[in-house]
Amino acid sequence: MVQNSDVVYSATQHIDRLMRRVVLLMFGAGVLAVLAIWHMEAADGTIDAIDRVGYPAMVIVFSVSLVALWRVPRVLATVRWLGFLTITLLLMLDLWNQTHMPGPLLDNYNSLTLWNWLPLCYAMAFFMLAPRHAFLAAAAMLAFFAACTLLRTTAHTPYAAQDRSLMLNTLISHAVLVVCLTGMVWLKHVVTVQGEQATRLNLLAATDPLTGLANRRLTLQLLDQLARDGRLDLAPVVMLCDLDHFKHINDGWGHAMGDQVLVAVANALRASTRDADTVARWGGEEFLIVLPVSRDVDASALAERLRARVEALQVADRHQCPVPVTLSIGIAPLAAGESGSSWLKRADEALYRAKNDGRNCCRVAEPPEA
Repeated sequence: MVQNSDVVYSATQHIDRLMRRVVLLMFGAGVLAVLAIWHMEAADGTIDAIDRVGYPAMVIVFSVSLVALWRVPRVLATVRWLGFLTITLLLMLDLWNQTHMPGPLLDNYNSLTLWNWLPLCYAMAFFMLAPRHAFLAAAAMLAFFAACTLLRTTAHTPYAAQDRSLMLNTLISHAVLVVCLTGMVWLKHVVTVQGEQATRLNLLAATDPLTGLANRRLTLQLLDQLARDGRLDLAPVVMLCDLDHFKHINDGWGHAMGDQVLVAVANALRASTRDADTVARWGGEEFLIVLPVSRDVDASALAERLRARVEALQVADRHQCPVPVTLSIGIAPLAAGESGSSWLKRADEALYRAKNDGRNCCRVAEPPEA
């Protein structure tokens, strides 16, 4: 059924599902990478005190997050924060430790490997967090690195000049990386906003503002497409519905009550049809129901159920007096070689017969003349 939420595909849900898959892949790859580096450094004797604690901590956090996200998708936001904080805190702690290590940084294996992994903090921030949080986290990490650089390079050591070149070069490259990531996220935001605006415009162009149903424009396109396809094996059917004596409701109870009746009828029709069907406001007090596939459905019986449901609606005015609401329905199955306009015309003729037969009834259209 084409309705408000169904007219345009929900991009947000799609992105969440895609993000979940990517994060699952990242946690799985992270566990394997940490285990491989842990084994290699333990065998070579190059693992330091920070990593002896950090590696098992990362394996545990990533593994638990992987299982939790696999079993409970709604924890996506939590595990994204958890993954970012785990990596960042351990790398920042390692940076602080290396800042106080004796000897030149270029001669220290753990320092050199740390420089390789530090950019991951910024990438994780902009991937795992919301843009504002990512920028603040990146700024905080840059400030911390700058403080470590100042602390290390102002120490009176014979290797201070060498360390200064390395750390300042790294600090500048990190700042450039943050600028690039910020620009990328900003561009993504602009594209997303434009996409949302286009989605809203498409929704407005395809939806009746009062009832939230598909409008005439969208439904005409659907009718023409079904007629062109000519899939008689699917038995497509249209039902043209008209509220009986609707002018009396507007004249006797006012247009506000008329709108209330239209909304109530729209909701009743929507609730009584399938997701694959389209319920549209055709104009005024008319509704059009399109069943693209009715081979497993008795269209006449469905129309009768719709008529009965509308008749059973309990609509009352402000004095709690009941407002009678009934519906006449014309039913037209698609005929071989029939155009959309001819198909709709036969439904209209069937509706006209229902009106002439006393209203509040359903009539099936005659086959088109050969």
